Amino acid sequence: MTDPAVLHPADPDAQASSVRPARTVSRDAGAASMPVAPPAAARRSRGRLATWALAIAMIGLSLSWFGAWALPVAIVAILLALVALIARRAQPGLAWWALGLGLGAVACSAFWIAWGMQRAAEAVGV
Repeated sequence: MTDPAVLHPADPDAQASSVRPARTVSRDAGAASMPVAPPAAARRSRGRLATWALAIAMIGLSLSWFGAWALPVAIVAILLALVALIARRAQPGLAWWALGLGLGAVACSAFWIAWGMQRAAEAVGV
């Protein structure tokens, strides 16, 4: 296969009768004539991680009113909020709200854990 950077005459006999030799085109010159798409700009996140953290924190807080089993949901919300705050690519207001609501959900879940342990101790008779 021929190198695309070198232009050869179509007719082999024409090369002998040609006054000037085949022209060598550099790759840069050939690329200049072709349209090139501009490089994609790095899109900055608009706080999707903080939004997800806030949504999960609200769900965790709502579930923690009914039992301690919402504790893992609250911990996930706290972790997502912390990652959003550390990465500094999110809206900090949403991330702070998510962190606060997640901590509130942990507090509510801790109440239910303490209440359950108290009831268990009363049932055993300690």
